[in-house]
Amino acid sequence: MRFDEPARDARYDYARMRLARYALAPSKVQDDTVWTSVTGSLRELSASGRIVNGHYQLTSRPGVALPSRLGDSRHYISLDTLPGGDHRWRTQVDQAIGPVTPQSIGEVFSALLRSAERPASVIRADYRSTVPRAALSFGRLARLDSIRTTALADGSYLVTLGLRLQGDRMAAEFPDFARYLRKYIFPAQYRFTLRDRAVTGVHANDVWFVAEGQREWIMLRFRSKGGELQPLEGPTRDRPDTLRLDVSMSAKFGLFTVGVRDMRGRFVFVDTPNEVGWDFRFATPPDWDLPPIAGRLVRGPLDRPFAGNGVTARLSVKRLPGGQSAIHRRTELAVSESAIMRWIGNLGFTAVDDFAGRVEREEADFLSQAMQALMQDLQALPLASGASGDSGDSAGRADRGK
Repeated sequence: MRFDEPARDARYDYARMRLARYALAPSKVQDDTVWTSVTGSLRELSASGRIVNGHYQLTSRPGVALPSRLGDSRHYISLDTLPGGDHRWRTQVDQAIGPVTPQSIGEVFSALLRSAERPASVIRADYRSTVPRAALSFGRLARLDSIRTTALADGSYLVTLGLRLQGDRMAAEFPDFARYLRKYIFPAQYRFTLRDRAVTGVHANDVWFVAEGQREWIMLRFRSKGGELQPLEGPTRDRPDTLRLDVSMSAKFGLFTVGVRDMRGRFVFVDTPNEVGWDFRFATPPDWDLPPIAGRLVRGPLDRPFAGNGVTARLSVKRLPGGQSAIHRRTELAVSESAIMRWIGNLGFTAVDDFAGRVEREEADFLSQAMQALMQDLQALPLASGASGDSGDSAGRADRGK
């Protein structure tokens, strides 16, 4: 039900659009009526989410407690004014997912890696037979176009997955969502690389994972042994708890393209009895790709978010008091207002504003249909099944399907 379009009270609906509009010009909302609590220089907005009369209702109110029932959520945003006039944003969302332990969720990711340690033809046949409804439903947006697995002599597998986004297949049922994807998502280009922290050059044996997107194509490349991530080349070894995340990405907003190159951050694998997930911190300013119109503006404030603690984010499954676990998301970002930050903020809000309304309703409908299809597939699975796979050599095997 959470994937249906959420119903928001008027105050929260107004607040989310105002905060999106002035995310990089926070003085514009510092004294707004959107906040549920004001203490000195600190402004806070909190909201609760729960299923009410068949809809997921988001209601803004002060003092929202951590969720204690399956599906309930707490949403929190704060704005603080720092010495010198800069501003700091903090956000946190916790959504209860039941009594499942964080360690169990971690085992799911390990199982996904192990499932790729097979011939490509077996992988394709497996997901088509196991989740046929979900494959068709999600396939309206993205198709697993190519699978390549190479079995290495040490028992590890080198895996390359190619996905193709295909918004045209959605156009008949979700025309506004399809147009939005073609306008904002498909033109984006990005590359995310996980590598060892101390890297003196570019070497494949330093690299642990690559995700790359260009227009309609997404490529994932990794190596796995026994469900454990391995460097792309060289001998197998234990994965460090901390890696470096290199990011290059660009997006198109109307006539303008904005991007960053060589944004380097710390990537930590969180793995404790009470929390499993990932923690990110970017404390080194990247190189910016900006159009000539922005080149005439003072660019110093672009570095401000990376000063001090930098830009931080965390995504995890976390154990809450009372027995529930929750999907936990939080971010922190400092902003120095300037003409160039307002200009970038205006570009970003254009995409947010275009998404609100019919696009968001169609996206919610698409996700609801896809998740219902997945639930039907899971309910149809036998309670006990034999292990599937292939013990034969799959070195160099590849499969490409329509």
